[in-house]
Amino acid sequence: MSDALVLHRSFYSMALGREKNYCIYLPASYPHAEERHYSTVYLLPGLMDYERTWIDKGHVHEQMDALIGEGRIGEMIIVMPDKDGAALAEERHAAFAAYLGGDLIEHIDNEFRTIPSRGHRGVEGLSLGAAWAVRMALNWPELYCSVGSLSGGFGDETYRLVLENESRLRGLGMRFRVGVGLGESEHVPNNLRFVAFLQERGFYCEFDPMDGPHDWPLWAHQIRNSLQFHYYSFNS
Repeated sequence: MSDALVLHRSFYSMALGREKNYCIYLPASYPHAEERHYSTVYLLPGLMDYERTWIDKGHVHEQMDALIGEGRIGEMIIVMPDKDGAALAEERHAAFAAYLGGDLIEHIDNEFRTIPSRGHRGVEGLSLGAAWAVRMALNWPELYCSVGSLSGGFGDETYRLVLENESRLRGLGMRFRVGVGLGESEHVPNNLRFVAFLQERGFYCEFDPMDGPHDWPLWAHQIRNSLQFHYYSFNS
């Protein structure tokens, strides 16, 4: 039985003006290695999800324990914040970004023994969360070294942000990963085009198409590879 911890906590977000919930996975050594600090992956939920869904449906805690036990990755902290209505209201996008990239990171770095630097911080999301993960990494690449998108879509804004921030992204060595289900017919060509766009510009970008529709069995399968991608991005 694993000694890893999954905690359900909340904090007050100044940007959103309310309490926000999150779940956090702390690896087995965390309570015992008081001088040790850990890399952190932020997993953002989809439209119909909340802070516990990565645990309840994605089984991220079990996947982390298995990957560590198999020697495929080392220990990391995983943060799973709740979404907010501000993510869907364009006039409140700045507040939601300040919550994700400011309030949340500051709280986690203050409360837990993270390594508080971009080289040890990654962000990933699914569907709506994928759009926000990519948006955060492209606008604020100084916060994250790796970004993953599961079943996300890439429109004009995404391409514009890459082109506008290309020199910063390349200079910082931003690493990308894109996953999509082969049953998501509307997403596959869109994802393929974005992967080719990044690779043509010399960015590191993994592409992970898997059988399955836009649903949790697909994402629970894909997140295993994503966790390995982020761990090796931290140690590249």
